[in-house]
Amino acid sequence: MNRNFKLILAVGMAAVLVGCGSNGSKVDPSRLANRNVDFDQYFTEIAADATPAKPDEKGFIRRWTIIEPINKPNGSNNVFTDSYIAAELTKEYFKGQFTADIKALPKTGDQVIVETEAPRASGRGGFGGFGGGAPAGGQARPQGAPGAGQARPQGAPAGQARPQGAPAGQARPQGAPAGGFGGFGGMMGGAPAAAPAPQMIKDTLTWHSIDSKLFNIKLIRFATNTSNGQKRYGLIFNAFTVINCEEDMVVRLAAGSNAASIWWVNGEKVLTLQSDRRMVADDGMSKRITLKKGKNLVRAAVINGPGMSDMCMRFYNEDGSIVKNITITNN
Repeated sequence: MNRNFKLILAVGMAAVLVGCGSNGSKVDPSRLANRNVDFDQYFTEIAADATPAKPDEKGFIRRWTIIEPINKPNGSNNVFTDSYIAAELTKEYFKGQFTADIKALPKTGDQVIVETEAPRASGRGGFGGFGGGAPAGGQARPQGAPGAGQARPQGAPAGQARPQGAPAGQARPQGAPAGGFGGFGGMMGGAPAAAPAPQMIKDTLTWHSIDSKLFNIKLIRFATNTSNGQKRYGLIFNAFTVINCEEDMVVRLAAGSNAASIWWVNGEKVLTLQSDRRMVADDGMSKRITLKKGKNLVRAAVINGPGMSDMCMRFYNEDGSIVKNITITNN
C-alpha cells in the first residue's frame, strides 16, 4: 500500500468516525424533513359538500380524499416487486377500505383504527444488517452482502461474501471472526440474521378531503402535517376521488407516483406502477376504460420507503387529447 493511498484512507476513516461519534455536529433529521411543510402551502382542506372542482389547465385531478398513512417501515424501496406490491397494496387494513359503493365512501373527519407495524426509531426503517446482517422480510441488505436474488462473488462459499482479492473459496481473511469483521456482521460476510417479528400497534387514522395547490399530490407533506411530523417514510397511502361525467366516455388513465402504486376505476384495477421510481407525469397509462355517465370512483394506493412520496393523475381521450369536460367531487 503506497503512502498516498494510506493518507487518503486515514483521512476518510477519520471523517467517518467524526460523523458517527460527534452528536454535537449532527443535523436533526426532523428539521430537514419538516422544511417548508406548512399544510396550507400545499393543500386546502375542504368540506364534505364542497362545490365540485374541475381538472386544472393540464387535466390533472387535484381533489382527493386521503386517509392518514399506514406504517410500512421498509428500509429500502428495492423490495417493491410485482408480487410485493400486489400483496401490500391490496391488503385490507380496515373495513370498507376498498368499497366500490360511492354512497358508502368515508367523509372528511371520519376515523378508523388499524393494526399496523410500529415505525422504527430512525424514521427510515433502520440500517438493516449494519452490525449483524440485514434482516430478511423486505429490508435492504448492505452492499456486497449476499441474499435472495443477489449474485455471490465467484468462488465464495454459499451464504458468505468473499473479500475483494481473497483467493477463490476463501470466505474471509485468516483470523477474522465468523460473520464478518466484528460488529459489521452481514456487511462483510456471514449469513443474514433472522428478522425479528415487527412490533404491532393500534393506530387511529383520519380521512381528509383536500384540494392540492400543485398538479401533484405531495404525500410526504400530507403525512408530516397530519402526524405532527411523526410520519414521513415507510408508509402506505390510500386515496380516492369521484369523477362526474355527463355521458359515457372511453378514456385512458395516466398516472405517476413515488414510489410504487396501484390505481382502480369503479372497483377494477386498471394500472400498476411497480418498483422504486420517481414521480413523472403519465409514467404509466391504462388500457381503454369507460367512465360511465354519472359518478365514477377512482382509487389509488401508493407505497414508499425512504425518500419523497407523491402522485399525479389525469385522463386522456382516445384521440390523445386531455380530458377536461368532467367535474370532481369527494362523494
